[in-house]
Amino acid sequence: MNSVNIEKIIKKDIHSLGCDIWGIELSGRMSNQTLRVFIDKNEGISIEDCERVSSHISKVLDAEGELSEDYMLEVSSPGIDRKFFRIEQYSNYIGHNIKVKYLTEENKYQTIIGELLEVKEFLLRIKQHDKDIQIAFSSIKKASLNTTEV
Repeated sequence: MNSVNIEKIIKKDIHSLGCDIWGIELSGRMSNQTLRVFIDKNEGISIEDCERVSSHISKVLDAEGELSEDYMLEVSSPGIDRKFFRIEQYSNYIGHNIKVKYLTEENKYQTIIGELLEVKEFLLRIKQHDKDIQIAFSSIKKASLNTTEV
């Protein structure tokens, strides 16, 4: 099972618990996988929210039987340096500093930190020092808020 299928299975239930899925990561070997579920809500996430969602997800996924019996489940908030998982998540962070690792046209990974200026349909515009950089969503390997000084 992949993270997209897992999200489909648990999304409605998590929403009924008053939270939304910010993102899902699935890593490790099939015999020993780690499932990380990041949840969010307008008022912020409490430890109780994480416990309640974790308990519910465990029951749902165990009933589905798609993950190995030895999987580890971690439920948390996205945190201060929240990682972006979907295009639509960037729009609320225009004017904030973000860190983006992406594949350049020369097929090399590059990491930049700068102010998010604009989110278009297929790209981000970021200001780094005096440069205006455009990065296609399709080339982004990883992106997150950057709360440290630039």
